Amino acid sequence: MPLALEITTPASESGGSVTFDRINAPLRVLLSHIDSKSNERTDTQSIYLAQHDLRDLPQVLQDDLPTPDLVKLAGKGDLYSSSLWLGRSPTYTPLHRDPNPNLFVQLAGTKVIRLFRPEIGDAIFDHMTKLLHQPQAEKGLPAEHHPRSASFRGEEMMMGRERSLLHDLVWCESLDGRDNSAVLQHAQQARLGMGQVLFIPKGWWHSVKGIGDGVTASANWWFR
Repeated sequence: MPLALEITTPASESGGSVTFDRINAPLRVLLSHIDSKSNERTDTQSIYLAQHDLRDLPQVLQDDLPTPDLVKLAGKGDLYSSSLWLGRSPTYTPLHRDPNPNLFVQLAGTKVIRLFRPEIGDAIFDHMTKLLHQPQAEKGLPAEHHPRSASFRGEEMMMGRERSLLHDLVWCESLDGRDNSAVLQHAQQARLGMGQVLFIPKGWWHSVKGIGDGVTASANWWFR
């Protein structure tokens, strides 16, 4: 069965800005990439299985990832959706928010998650939108697009200026040479290793990075 894989090529490899695409390919394409990628280089093209519905996995794999009791007992006990994330570091998910509470489990490797309260995340995203549209406005041109604040891993988030602005606002000490501490002081950060779990409340904004060497795998459950 073909899988929806994300292909990201960094600016140093593409000759310009980061490029991003989604393809449908067999699992062996991802496994071959994981097996062959050198630990000595982290700037080469990345292939990532992102947000793959656990219900679409073979039954033997579904059996290895049962819905946690916490999800079944919390709230209404209603599972909204679930996902598998599989790749090789570095992996990246830009700043976004989910419409449901999220239980995130690290299965292998290490991920770092930065979180912001809803009102702080709203302000960061609004600020990014203004910065994104500023060059167009200065030229008297219409904005290229209007980001959707609840969009989850939309392509506009994964490449071009929106990606770089979101990344730098959340992860860097400065943005375009200006001090970014006013944003970073509101960040909460969790570093998850194998077997560790993080609860992300509904509406909390977060960005996720896979770090270190080797395979990184995670599963999560959104519930109501």
